[in-house]
Amino acid sequence: MASLGSSLSLWRSAAPRLAKDFFTSQCLPNQGYAARSIRQFGALQFRQPSKIQSTLLNNKKFFTSSLKRSNTAPAVAEAVQEGGAKAKSSFPKISDKTVAYWLLGSAASVFGIVVFGGLTRLTESGLSITEWRPVTGSLPPMNAEHWEDEFAKYRASPEFQLLNPNMTLSEFKSIYYMEWIHRLWGRFVGISFVLPAVYFVARKKVSTPMAWRLFGIAGLIGFQGFLGWWMVKSGLKDDLFAPGSHPRVSQYRLTAHLGAAFVCYVAMLWNGLAILRSNRLMADPAAGISQLNALRDPKLAFFRRSVAGIALLVFTTVISGGLVAGLDAGLIYNEFPWMGKGLAPPKEELFDARYSRHEDRSDLWWRNMLENPSLVQLDHRMLATTTFTVICALMAYTRRSPTMKRFLPAPARKGVHGVFAFACCQVGLGITTLLYLIPTPLASAHQAGSLFLLTWVMVLGSRVWHPSRTAKLLQMAAKARSQQLSSTAASAVKRV
Repeated sequence: MASLGSSLSLWRSAAPRLAKDFFTSQCLPNQGYAARSIRQFGALQFRQPSKIQSTLLNNKKFFTSSLKRSNTAPAVAEAVQEGGAKAKSSFPKISDKTVAYWLLGSAASVFGIVVFGGLTRLTESGLSITEWRPVTGSLPPMNAEHWEDEFAKYRASPEFQLLNPNMTLSEFKSIYYMEWIHRLWGRFVGISFVLPAVYFVARKKVSTPMAWRLFGIAGLIGFQGFLGWWMVKSGLKDDLFAPGSHPRVSQYRLTAHLGAAFVCYVAMLWNGLAILRSNRLMADPAAGISQLNALRDPKLAFFRRSVAGIALLVFTTVISGGLVAGLDAGLIYNEFPWMGKGLAPPKEELFDARYSRHEDRSDLWWRNMLENPSLVQLDHRMLATTTFTVICALMAYTRRSPTMKRFLPAPARKGVHGVFAFACCQVGLGITTLLYLIPTPLASAHQAGSLFLLTWVMVLGSRVWHPSRTAKLLQMAAKARSQQLSSTAASAVKRV
């Protein structure tokens, strides 16, 4: 009886632990209860959870590294599909990087043709081709007879009769080739944009919004070609410029042609930068969300608005420069900062009644602003000075403000330095060009400088701009990644 009592007390003390180990062992495969002692159950109880944790950790590491190694596009496509359903559109949510590189290359080509177009105007070559033949005009004259025909057409133009009555055929060929290269370059810009755009859209390499943007840019390129001929046409007829004046194209049409080229360039540049930035953010959704959340800080709102204002100021200054070029307004008052005896010419000269065409003088102020060379140059000076002052103020604000030092990202600070440097170069080129009576190399460099300055302002804007559509895709991608991690962890538990 004593031995029986001792056995019962032994089993009674082991019962709670035995029951706990029994239920723990039910989820473990190939672990029979009958063959285990109480000590084995206890050991298993402490070993098995660490095994499960190790398995889950390994699966999580493997899944995370797989996501990092994989391409971004499939992850994004999967992230934006609700419940695994297919998206309604077959276009990707983020355009391919190849499209971005192509857009930036197209922007570089537009940059080049704008600078070359300025050289064409400075060398008085723009009116050498008196016809617009988009297809047959792709080839220059191939023999002496054809050259004589082209030269005869030019001799009938006002520019030859008033400015170049003694021009020889060899001199005509030099200005003809300048304009021919300019027009051929324009055709190349159109073809090198339209054909790849059709390919990228057909191959579903672009998002739906980007496809519409490419369509708009293609239309703008075609419209730009029309504006070019419309501008040249204004210099081929006597009734389109003031009698007795220097034969030139209309300053309005020249400015429209220049402004459209800048808009086309900015559209290509901005969209190319946006695609690269979206792909970079989507490579790591968690880090991308963190970066965009930092940019949404209200303390950066003033900085973003300032950059947008500077971009508008630079573009407006460029447009006023087109009026200066169209009126040859840079050939008067070749001094700085003075204009004659003061900082501005007399009021009677700035608002000359001769430029008004209405008896009531209702158009006196705006016609002088757009047609009076003295006021047009003054306007350009004022706009350029204002733009430079605002850029200097933004530079000082970035360097001195404790808020900017704390919240402004490092790439944006570098962008401000770049904008300031290009602004200084552009102001120096503008003043030097004016003092030396518009020499061709300096004038061309000044035009290129405006493009460089606008380019860097757009780069700065792309670094502080908050892309709402990309932010939504990042949230969806991060959510999808979290769900996939949870799913992988659950499946790992089941396998264990």
